[in-house]
Parts: sequence; C-alpha cells; structure tokens
Amino acid sequence: MNWKDFFYFSQRERRGIVLLLVFIAGIFAGKWLFKPKDTPPMETTATTENESPPAVHPVSTPEMYVPYFSHEEPYRQKKRYQSPKQPEQRTYYDRKNEEEPVPKQSQFPKTEKFTEGTVIELNAADSTDLIKIPGIGPAFARRIIAYKNRLGGYHRIEQLQEVYEMYEELYVKIVPFFRIDNQLITPININQASLDRLKMHPYINFYQAKAIIEIRKKKGRINHPDELYLLEEFTADDWLRLHPYFSYAIESSLNLPISQNSTP
Repeated sequence: MNWKDFFYFSQRERRGIVLLLVFIAGIFAGKWLFKPKDTPPMETTATTENESPPAVHPVSTPEMYVPYFSHEEPYRQKKRYQSPKQPEQRTYYDRKNEEEPVPKQSQFPKTEKFTEGTVIELNAADSTDLIKIPGIGPAFARRIIAYKNRLGGYHRIEQLQEVYEMYEELYVKIVPFFRIDNQLITPININQASLDRLKMHPYINFYQAKAIIEIRKKKGRINHPDELYLLEEFTADDWLRLHPYFSYAIESSLNLPISQNSTP
C-alpha cells in the first residue's frame, strides 16, 4: 500500500473538510469582530497627606417664601413665621380613685333562699321556685325541669339522682325541700302513642318501644299491664319503673279520654 493512499479523500469527504475549515475560521473571525473594546481606566486622583480634599460647595436651597404682613419694612424681607408657645398642658389624676377599684356588679340578682323546713311540690315547681332552694342554681333548675318533662313527672324523689351531673352532696341537701304528688304525673297512652313518642321516654329504648307497637298490632289494643309482662325486652325492674307512666284509657265516640290507670 502506497503512503499516498492515506491522504486520498473522496469528493464527499473533501466537501466535509472544507465546511469544517470554514466553520472554524468563522468562529475565530467572529471572536475577533465582536470582541468588546477595552475602555481606558478611569484616572484616580490620589490625595496625599499634605493635600487637602476638594472643597465641597454647599448647594443653596431656596428659602421658603412666607409672606410677612408689615408696612414698616419693605415687602422684600422674608421672615419665618413662628407660632407662639402654647402653655404646657398636663392632666392630673386623683390617686385615690386609682387605688380604689370599682366594685363588680353581679350578673344575676341575688335570690332569697328558702329557709329550713320549707317544702314545695316537685312536679308543680318552676325554675323560679327551684333556684330558691339552697344549692340549686339556674343550671340545675333547668336540668331538673327538663328531666321532669321527659318523664312526664317525678314519681319518686329518688329520681332526682338521675338528673344530669347530680352529685350525692347536693342530692342530700335538697331532698328535704321536696314532696311529690303522683296525681300531677302525665302518663303515656300506650294504645295511642307512636314509636317515636314511646322511645322519647328515658325508661324506654327503641327495641322496647317496637315490642309494644308489635303486640298492639297483634291484639288490637292493650287493656292491662299483664299483657306486657311476658315481653322479653322488659325486665321486672323496667316494669316497676314504668307502670306509673302508662295509661290504658279507652276513648269514647266523643273522643273523651276515660282514665283507667291500673297498677300491677
């Protein structure tokens, strides 16, 4: 193989070499053409120890024009207006008033309490009567009345222990002020009450209310508590608590209720 064969290029290769050389030459030419011009360094004046810094001339600001109304001096003269000195004002406080705090006024007026030996009927009492009992405030008075409305009335004084947040010390303290009249209880007509009405009572849950509705559908009506004693949804303790709150009245053609309360 001759050494000249190493330097043999085809026509296509020669074109590529020429384009490459042109591209390289263009890069160098562009770098030379677009080279930023060197700016001459700024002359700095060095100050020696003996030389003093250049004097700075103050810039004169035009004086604010304030008219001076006087006929004795020419109008050209300008004087600045100065307001007269105001006497210093101070506020003095009475130290006695600061030391004596203002007494706080109670939000609720003071209520006179019942004396020992006073007895009221629990089912007929309202919140005004209840807050007069020592130990009962507005909150407990509302709770006692709310639970009375859910029950239909208190049957025994011991039911006060079931009031929300009733504690033993308060219960023992308020019991001597109450008596109960069972005639003031509002019973539930077991033959007419709906499922929702029955389960609203604190002593009846959903399943017990549904069992009463089912037996009422089978028998048509319930005439005596003995017809409910065998229901598995109720225990003997349940009936002992519930019997004062059930009514088995029969309505006449004039829709007048006839009371037929019965006890087991």
